Amino acid sequence: MERLRAALGGLAFVVAIFGGIVVIRILTRALYAAIWFAETVATFAFACLVGYVVYRILLGSSDDPRRPI
Repeated sequence: MERLRAALGGLAFVVAIFGGIVVIRILTRALYAAIWFAETVATFAFACLVGYVVYRILLGSSDDPRRPI
């Protein structure tokens, strides 16, 4: 009976270690995906901002209400 308990305890330990490794890999991949998405959105937003600034410069208009367009 003690050997059975020891075997089950060892098996539970191995399953816990292996399960922990699997969970860590899943969380790491999910984090990589979230970071990739955030970087993509930030890059697109920055490109839009730069494009808007260049558009305003090339258009030659100003937001200054004292200056005629």
